[in-house]
Amino acid sequence: MTRSPCPAARASVLALAALLLLGAAADPSGLFVPIGWTGHPIALWWWWIPYAIQLPLWLGLAYAGARAVLDLPARGPWRRAFALWALMLVAGGLAAVAAGAALLLPLAFAQRYVLPAASSAAFVVWACGYTVLKTALIAAVPALVGALLAPRVPAAGAAAGGAAARPIPLSRPTPPATPTAIAGLALLLLALLGPWLAGHWWQGGPLGYAYADLLAPTPRSGAPGGPLALLLVGAALLFGLRGGARGAGLAPRLGAAASAAVGASVALWLVQALLLWNDPDAQRPGEQWWVPALVVRGLDAASFAVVLATLAGLATLLAARLPRHRHADASLWVLALLIAAGTALRPGAAGETAAAGLAPASGATVASTPAAAATAPPPAAVHAGLPRLRVAATPDGPRLVDPQGTPVVLHGVNVNQLGEYFKRDPSLPATLPLEAQDFADMAALGMNVVRLTLSWSRLEPQPGQVSDAYIARIRTAVDWARAHGVYVLLDMHQDGWGVHVDAPPGTVCRPGADPMVGWDGAPLWATLTDGTDPCQVTGRDMAPNVARAFESFYMDRAGIQSHLVAAWARLAAAFAADSTVVGYDLLNEPNFAETPPLASTLLLANYHARAIRAVRAAEAAQPGGFAHPVFVEPSIFWSGFGVDNLPPRDFTPDRQLVFAPHLYNESITSDQDLGVNFVSIERGDALAAAAARRLGMPLWIGEWGFFKSPEREAPLLARELAAEADRHVGSAFWVWKQSCSDPHVYPGSVAGNLRQWRCPTMQEIGTQRAIATPLSQAALRGVPDASARLARVGAALQLQGRAATPACTLTLWVPGDADPREVEVLGAHRADATRVPPGQASLGPSGGWLLRYCTAGGDYRVTLAAP
Repeated sequence: MTRSPCPAARASVLALAALLLLGAAADPSGLFVPIGWTGHPIALWWWWIPYAIQLPLWLGLAYAGARAVLDLPARGPWRRAFALWALMLVAGGLAAVAAGAALLLPLAFAQRYVLPAASSAAFVVWACGYTVLKTALIAAVPALVGALLAPRVPAAGAAAGGAAARPIPLSRPTPPATPTAIAGLALLLLALLGPWLAGHWWQGGPLGYAYADLLAPTPRSGAPGGPLALLLVGAALLFGLRGGARGAGLAPRLGAAASAAVGASVALWLVQALLLWNDPDAQRPGEQWWVPALVVRGLDAASFAVVLATLAGLATLLAARLPRHRHADASLWVLALLIAAGTALRPGAAGETAAAGLAPASGATVASTPAAAATAPPPAAVHAGLPRLRVAATPDGPRLVDPQGTPVVLHGVNVNQLGEYFKRDPSLPATLPLEAQDFADMAALGMNVVRLTLSWSRLEPQPGQVSDAYIARIRTAVDWARAHGVYVLLDMHQDGWGVHVDAPPGTVCRPGADPMVGWDGAPLWATLTDGTDPCQVTGRDMAPNVARAFESFYMDRAGIQSHLVAAWARLAAAFAADSTVVGYDLLNEPNFAETPPLASTLLLANYHARAIRAVRAAEAAQPGGFAHPVFVEPSIFWSGFGVDNLPPRDFTPDRQLVFAPHLYNESITSDQDLGVNFVSIERGDALAAAAARRLGMPLWIGEWGFFKSPEREAPLLARELAAEADRHVGSAFWVWKQSCSDPHVYPGSVAGNLRQWRCPTMQEIGTQRAIATPLSQAALRGVPDASARLARVGAALQLQGRAATPACTLTLWVPGDADPREVEVLGAHRADATRVPPGQASLGPSGGWLLRYCTAGGDYRVTLAAP
């Protein structure tokens, strides 16, 4: 008599539980382990979901799966180990889906979750790939434990269902089903789901913008894959099913189907890895993009494994009850391949939404660029009200445009002087005063926008009490900016959640962690951390108390998210009719909280959607109010890794939206700490542009910069500016001014990046010319045609392109004192020139000209003598 598989299954699952708990203790954030533990339980339902739902369900499914696969006849421990490993991955994925549903459904019923149900459900299923991928290494140990302790099950005993296989749930005798039939039926189900999968996996998924060509079983229109990839998946399924689908009880055959699905997904990922390895674009010198690219493909493959396992299990149940025919198996395979081919070849495959078709929102109008008269209209004075900017469709995709429909390049700097920062040194100021001269100096460097840091702690110092005095300070800054032709983006800034996350004196942290310091952002009353560990690992965003504060915000605990939404409505109402305010950045670098990636993607998008609704209602209620563009940021992952999940494309019907990630590639991204370069400057810009296209939004880079040696990093700065100019993309450099007590600076000897002060004496050093000179270089500001290019030709400056229609909106910034002299003008003529005076002496060389040209239509070229 052979031994029962129960002891081996128990040992395997206990080993899995021990490793999951050890991982939670080692990584409270849950970023690198399947389930984190920030500590300090609270009496709120959402906090208990990972521990009361996800973990028990995971272990229960893993135990049932282990018993099922250990009932299968096996040729050796390695095959059993793989089957156990695969079942643990599938169990983890299914448990993650259940946990995601448990998190979102109560919010939806309470009407605090406003995203569409279908795309939210698809994201939850896709996001289980994070759990599966993070479990892949952890599950190897318990899989080996179970395989080595498992009894040997003879094939005859298993087939007979005698003593060798003890009865377990669902293991009653069922009609035999051939592996070919099960695999074919699974492929047919997969092909029928192709349109849905095409919209939410692979190139259609939340990370699909990072893919080049990809072999996928459910491709979007025009992408490779389809029948060939489906055939690969089917072959791998068939190979895995051959050892367990015939002659065993139903439960063991379901286990075999699930492990075969994981094997098929692994095979598909390996083929993609080989294709990636041979892709020269992924092997650029000085860049290791293939590492994150493999991980990105692995996330899709991991969640696909769970979907395929579910389909294979359903196919096993159906195949046992379908009538047999000698041609049925082959017919299933052929039908699946035909459906896959039709999906791949059909124009506009399902799941593919048009990014270019932008509908007007909140009364906004979308107009094409009109043909301009041959004579230029009189120039607008710099001190007059600034033209209103909006998002509109153009032949080059959605862009920020002026009232004539001409795309505008907003190029400027971040200004943190209205923010409330934690004082690292109480004797020194945390910020410097903001003055009218600041805006004059920015304009003198050719800047036409500032991203103005605001602090929620100052806007709403007490719950429901929005500060009119703070709004008045913001209005004064906007008035100063308008006087110098500078737009203002209102940025609700935060770093590390807020001022009040600092560790109490005497805090002792575990090895590898440091006491947290305060930063900027939320007020004290909205900082709900429950006494969680105030110790940061590698940086402020890896502190458990910061994660708890953000989780509380995403879950709208005590209504704190609703308070910020209402505060945004008040702020939007104050500037509803002000065209100098180019738009609103709803939250700077949001944290991943305690439940990534659902919190950092879906719950973040839910906050954005709620805030956009409130902002639009507030704007519409004011006389002359209009829909200002909303600048949407991804989570802090993008700033740290150069890539991140995108929210569902239908998270809001509003179309006055701009995608505004922060690009710190080759600067302060996490890979730089390891001495490698995963995402180069050029690839980072390309990824951001691809993500913006996927979302149907224009791209604008909210932050970027280099902070070590400006002279050494001058080539990097030049490359970033060149990448932006190539796409006519605007940006805001970090940062204009900083004070010595700013947490970004302290205890450094120099405060600031562009303009600098000596610490701790607070003596002005002056402007860092290695940064200011390239930032103030000649550049396009109004771009009526995407072909427009500005380049140095010897000592001269040459502007050329091809205009589709006559227009007088081609605008160029040129630094220097003298009026730029034209040495060649073809197909265009100068409409006007506006002198921008130099700034204060500490700015260094500054000042220049804004030149506006009329183009007659067709090719044009303007060559200016060296300034």
